[in-house]
Amino acid sequence: MEPRVSKRERKLHLSYDLPHRVHSAQLYPIPSANGSTILIYAHDRGLRLLWRGGKRRRRQEPPSRTNGSARDQDIIIIDDDDANEPQLQDELEDDEDELDPDCPYPPIISSVDIDFGAEVLHLAIPSLPPILKKSHALHNHGAIAISLSDGSQRVLTFSLLPPTNPAEYANDVLARQILLNLSSVPCTGLAAKIATSQPGDNAQSTSFLLVAASSDMLRTYRFAIFNDLTSISQDAETGALNLLHEVKSPAFHPSSSSTLLLLSDASGAMRICDPFTTPNSGEDGSAEMLDTEGTRKTAGKWLFAFTTPYTSISGAVARRKQVLASSWVLNGTAILALLEDGEWCIWNLAPTEQTGGNFSEPTLRAFLGTSTGTQAKSTSRLAPMTPNTRKSKSENFFAGPTKPAGSAAAAPQGGVSVVSSSLRANLPDESVILWYNGEIYSIPSLQTFWQRSTRITSNGGGGGLYAPGLTHITDINLGGERVTSISQFAPTAASSGVGQMNTQRDLLVSGEHRFIILQGLRGTAPARGLFQEVVRDGEKDQRMLDFGQLDLGGIERVMDGMVNGEGRTRRVGFAR
Repeated sequence: MEPRVSKRERKLHLSYDLPHRVHSAQLYPIPSANGSTILIYAHDRGLRLLWRGGKRRRRQEPPSRTNGSARDQDIIIIDDDDANEPQLQDELEDDEDELDPDCPYPPIISSVDIDFGAEVLHLAIPSLPPILKKSHALHNHGAIAISLSDGSQRVLTFSLLPPTNPAEYANDVLARQILLNLSSVPCTGLAAKIATSQPGDNAQSTSFLLVAASSDMLRTYRFAIFNDLTSISQDAETGALNLLHEVKSPAFHPSSSSTLLLLSDASGAMRICDPFTTPNSGEDGSAEMLDTEGTRKTAGKWLFAFTTPYTSISGAVARRKQVLASSWVLNGTAILALLEDGEWCIWNLAPTEQTGGNFSEPTLRAFLGTSTGTQAKSTSRLAPMTPNTRKSKSENFFAGPTKPAGSAAAAPQGGVSVVSSSLRANLPDESVILWYNGEIYSIPSLQTFWQRSTRITSNGGGGGLYAPGLTHITDINLGGERVTSISQFAPTAASSGVGQMNTQRDLLVSGEHRFIILQGLRGTAPARGLFQEVVRDGEKDQRMLDFGQLDLGGIERVMDGMVNGEGRTRRVGFAR
């Protein structure tokens, strides 16, 4: 697969046209042992896996295999990395593909198509506890969950290494799949998690948790994982919870051992429940689960509900705003929701002086871009003007207004992507992407944004002058297609330093028939040499501008320098 490449400022825009109608594209959180990043996208014919970058596997005949018994197919073996390390090095090429210095993007080195005979509507990649991300057992095989247009859900396991024989690889994935819930009712939301037992338990156990929502029911599955992820049992503990409203975008709590679930429903509410708990019979708030054949009865518990603000469309009956997407944020201590009119809110679950223990009202409220809905009074005030916010304001000033949520053109579309990171010692942080009707916004450091915003609220002013806020991303061009999903790449080693902590991550943006990779161009020179190069590039651009020979990209660089307060030739004091 070769992309169409365009270059703007310090970013590469890689556009891949696809022969499918894409429903969702995600990045697997664990890289392959050969160094590849694995992209997975669900489409109208099945599933496709792509390996981006890394060392290629040497061409060789696959080892002969014998047919196993049914019992063999019930157990998925994940070999130990340490034992296979010498053999793996023999199977890989010595070096990765050489990159073009002008457009240094990793190529797609391998792909696999898996045909299920139906559309794959939802794709859920399990959240992984940090302690398990470092486990060698996770570096050989991966696990995902999918829902199909035939009403079924399936759990798939696959090798993280790129295949030598794609057809055999696809057949192996199909042979090992776990088929669940054959039903005529389509799934409206899917979530998966690999959870560990509570700290202090006598025996450390690991489970694969899966929830599948439909119009009136939430089905739950718990698969046991034995021997440090060496096998997954096909015998699942299952249950089904009746729902009052159709739900979507279920999300598990980020804690390693928590089974709490966040649900957004059609009534304009977000509800927190624990569908895997077993409260005492008759306990207040419990919700009985339904028996399924061959499983034991379990019970769930509703914990809390948050309602969205009312709409204020003229002449219409007042109702709660619909939730387009919601997610846990701030390490599970808050909830972020994007609403139908472009408003986004954060509810703080931790008691503070501002909330006083009242969690029903959002702590922060704001609108994306030029949303035309009636904006309720925000609980936080605007931060001081900076070059970044000034640039965003100018973009909004010249942009046309977005269409109201109630317009007849199309229903509003939007989503949220939240990725955890630990860029400072013992200080977890999160990078957030919000998209609304094709407009994409980024908060590189939610922790910093939250601290600044709550400080302004509590102190009646102030806030960090250069603290990052909401940034409008204008580098994505999907050719008029709507955004179907956005996933964030893991930060590279070069971008994990103190000076790059608030840098926007590379993005995987999927449209209806293509996906876009927005990749930043990062220098590899030492810090001292890097500052020297910046000064020389600025002087060269200025000289070419004086002679009328500067191209459009150079003009943009000069204007960016003017916005950031740079002069014609500014010498950095500590660069030699």
